[in-house]
Amino acid sequence: MSRLKGIRWGYWIPLVFIATICALFVRSFLIVPLEIDGNSMEPTLHSREKALVQNFGRIRRFDVVIIKMPDDKTYIKRVIGMPGDTLAYRNDKLYINGQHIRENFLKRVIKQDSNQTYTSDFSLKELTGSNHVPQGQYFVLGDNRRISKDSRTFGTVKSSWVTGKAIIVYWPLWNFKWISRN
Repeated sequence: MSRLKGIRWGYWIPLVFIATICALFVRSFLIVPLEIDGNSMEPTLHSREKALVQNFGRIRRFDVVIIKMPDDKTYIKRVIGMPGDTLAYRNDKLYINGQHIRENFLKRVIKQDSNQTYTSDFSLKELTGSNHVPQGQYFVLGDNRRISKDSRTFGTVKSSWVTGKAIIVYWPLWNFKWISRN
């Protein structure tokens, strides 16, 4: 009987050790938790929700990204403009490279209050003085366009400032959801 107990421990100790190392690796380098602070991403994300952030992969239009600014402030915003894009808002509609692009993630909010402008008119040229988003940079906006501090305020974001992209809201449990790109 004592020999069987020894075999069990001999089996479980390395297994627990390897599982712990794998979990620490994933937690440190691949997927990290983040608590949302503020309401600039509503209705997609709400203050005090917790999300998982993927620290790798290609950034695509409408990804929700985490940005670590040079002043050490951290923002969570949605990528609207990719390198080389021209962009503008007119009559609550997004135009990228001259074509109207639907923002399905805002459809419900705009429909609720269709008598008021949700995103004020602007062009990239008016905000930054440039016709195109510079190479290696992104134009980002918060989903709560009326109150968000984003590229309209601080300009385009260097790709090196993007530390990951939010993929899942896991807390509170009743609000578990995948964070959609569009």
